[in-house]
Amino acid sequence: MDNAKKHCEKLKKSLDQYLGKGQADKILSGLDELTGQETPAQSAEWAMKVNERLENTVSPEILIHVREESACIKANKYSPYVKYFKEIREKYAEDEDYIKAVAEFLNGRGRCGKKVEYINGKIYSHFSYGSSCVCYVIKGGWQKPPTTTWCRCCQGTLLSIYKLVFPDKICHMDIVETFATEGSDCVFATWYTN
Repeated sequence: MDNAKKHCEKLKKSLDQYLGKGQADKILSGLDELTGQETPAQSAEWAMKVNERLENTVSPEILIHVREESACIKANKYSPYVKYFKEIREKYAEDEDYIKAVAEFLNGRGRCGKKVEYINGKIYSHFSYGSSCVCYVIKGGWQKPPTTTWCRCCQGTLLSIYKLVFPDKICHMDIVETFATEGSDCVFATWYTN
């Protein structure tokens, strides 16, 4: 399993991006010597240490961006979602009708959650796949993240997709609940402003 090693590389790039070149090596010193052969339990132990180190070293505001940027999976302008959203937009001129159709399209597709729904101006992405975290890095290693800091990576994946829905608007996202907050599901709420 090399998910922790790959994630560490993304995290290093993100830390250097937000804190300056070389900062990742300082912050992750001793935690960046992964072989790529870690067991789920070893990956989870590594993630716990990284999470704690990040929370003790990086300001909460910057840390959110660092974790979002280090998402394992991210959509970009070449993503098939761009084409899908364009096709949906051509059918629905009104923003609310369009966003409802987007939520319906994304429902059950996996990348945006097991269930996606539009309620009162917001898109809700539900990730519950049982009773444990679905993070690729620690899957099978722990039941829940220690704090929502780790959940911000999943948030980064969602943001990369949802920003493509309205490229000219500001995309906002809140964590409604996750296993880290003792929730029974991992739920993210998304909405837009001009």
